[in-house]
Amino acid sequence: MSEKSIVLVRIEGMEMEFEAWQFIRLFFDDDAIRFADAKPDAEDFTPGFLLTVKVEENNTEWICTASFFNELKSYESFQQAWNHETAPLYSSCRKVSHEELRRPGGSLFKSRKIVVGSCICDILSQFTGKDLPYGALIGVRPVKLAMQCINDGLDKAGTVKQLMKVTGMNESKAALLHDVAAVEKPYLNADPKTLHLYIGIPFCASRCLYCSFTAYPIAKYQALVPDYLKALEKEMEYVSQWVHKNSYTIGSVYIGGGTPTAIDEKALAMLIDALQSSFDIAGKEFTIEAGRPDTISREKLEVMYSRHVSRISINPQTMNQKTLRLIGRNHTPEDIENKFRLARLVGFDNINMDIIAGLPEEDEEMFRNTLEQIENMAPDSLTVHTMALKRASRLHEDLTSYQPSADKIVETMIEEARNLASKMGMRPYYLYRQKNILANLENTGYAKPGYECLYNIHTMEEEQTIIAMGAGASSKFVFPHQKRLERVFNLKDVTQYIDRIGEMLERKKKLFELYDSQ
Repeated sequence: MSEKSIVLVRIEGMEMEFEAWQFIRLFFDDDAIRFADAKPDAEDFTPGFLLTVKVEENNTEWICTASFFNELKSYESFQQAWNHETAPLYSSCRKVSHEELRRPGGSLFKSRKIVVGSCICDILSQFTGKDLPYGALIGVRPVKLAMQCINDGLDKAGTVKQLMKVTGMNESKAALLHDVAAVEKPYLNADPKTLHLYIGIPFCASRCLYCSFTAYPIAKYQALVPDYLKALEKEMEYVSQWVHKNSYTIGSVYIGGGTPTAIDEKALAMLIDALQSSFDIAGKEFTIEAGRPDTISREKLEVMYSRHVSRISINPQTMNQKTLRLIGRNHTPEDIENKFRLARLVGFDNINMDIIAGLPEEDEEMFRNTLEQIENMAPDSLTVHTMALKRASRLHEDLTSYQPSADKIVETMIEEARNLASKMGMRPYYLYRQKNILANLENTGYAKPGYECLYNIHTMEEEQTIIAMGAGASSKFVFPHQKRLERVFNLKDVTQYIDRIGEMLERKKKLFELYDSQ
């Protein structure tokens, strides 16, 4: 495509410019995409490509036709393409009969924008040679589609076939989504009286290059920790009153951040004690993100273990010293292994590790080194993230200084991580995707059978309410009978959270009242 060429997009019969833009930008530069409802005049014509989409429906079927016309250099050639008086370079058509909607897995076709997207992806893949592993899917939670197929009674082969047909994804990803859904299904429980708790601790040793979370350097903000914990305790007490009043049961607890172990052992003990005095969580899954090894000490591990924290996460992200330095981590690969061994020595028998595929300047050999060292440590679960260029990260602010990994390299990394997880006796149990994720891939959690994280599963599947407390936390109120959910976000700034805890609790109170009324 020439430097001045644009991609003009015309969609008839459906309002979906934003969704179409999300598909098309995976093939062309954002600033090259234009949308038009009416044919531009000659003076407005710019040489480029034309993509047309037409959606129609009759008494028996729903039809989507997409056409792509090669670079149009004159207004005359553009007019002919616009009026479909000339043959397109590529075309794609999807027909969905009303009868097909009633078959097992047919509910997937009700997401018509996905079907339209699969037509667009089909022709743009032919033109550019770029295949999207997830086809037209741009959402965060693709496993839900596989779950619909399983709930309709389809086996793995049927689920894979249906996912490929509807979305245009490849067979490997369709099989992965089925496998995740199959593991998740026994853990899902639509009981409206079960809730899950999230506590946000917005402090960390330092801010990593790729991070977009609410995380403040502990060295600079240490003085705010006592007041922050007091405000958090107030919020926990309020939420606890509502939980007890309505006889809700806690299904799991997750303390994340930031890095919760960035606070000292005395503060960590106070936090857990306050949590356990407010909520009945005895015997429940209780996870704390120990995260970075430079925040872990024997004293903190013993504080957590003695208070029945059942699961911790020690996250290397990489086992390559050069990369650790580059992303802003002040520890070594040896520190990671030492703290992992120390956690085992203290008594933790459920430890997760996170790694990232596609970190700046890492190649396949470096990633294999990470995998080999992870295998030697033998964690109980492994979360494999694909690098995402998050808008609020330092990396996104300075992309010219860092070379992102090529799609093929990242795909190889993800496949090798999947093979390692299988070799270690793990199976995929939860999966999600993010915007601007490299190679249009995914983040996958693997675990040995029985070590799956219940909180992670419910975060993705959204069948039970999650009450989140703390700065930067996000609650999800699920209304199962209405098949809808409401989100409420807490303040991100720590000082504002401390100062405005009363106002923030009042907002949460209204959500509680709405939840009770349903």
